[in-house]
Amino acid sequence: GGVGKTTLASSLYIEISSKFDSCCFLENIKDQPSLKTLQGKILSTVLKTEVEIPSVDVGKQMIKSRLSGRKVLIFLDDVDDRKQLEALAGSHDWFGDGSRIIITTRDEHLLRAHKVDEVSHVSLLSQDEAIRLFNKHAYNDNNLVEDYEMLSERIISYAGGLPLAL
Repeated sequence: GGVGKTTLASSLYIEISSKFDSCCFLENIKDQPSLKTLQGKILSTVLKTEVEIPSVDVGKQMIKSRLSGRKVLIFLDDVDDRKQLEALAGSHDWFGDGSRIIITTRDEHLLRAHKVDEVSHVSLLSQDEAIRLFNKHAYNDNNLVEDYEMLSERIISYAGGLPLAL
């Protein structure tokens, strides 16, 4: 956690969303109480009309039948359970040609078990990147503040390249 998965996903969403018929970004899926509610959010956002989901199984069928002909972009952020993926993006044939489903998770095994097409890793910041990020936010500058060089370097080292910690 804290490496910037959601931040990167948000930036990518903004950058590529115009290339799709419809888009939906679901944040913090692991903290959401109901898969039915999440299914409803996907359908309501993509179809631009309120959709009521009576059950998770019906929701799966509704997503497949209503979105299979659409080129959609769906971001599923912070997934932590395979049931979430099965309910929200069961298989490729649920969505039209050219669709992209982008998933952020801390559990790579979850992605492999769901047979996603590609897994990308987010790397920690290099020492130089960490220094620049820290200075930008701590001192509103790109250079170390003279009297705080040693303290700044200790903080950067302690953060271990995690952008959120910096």
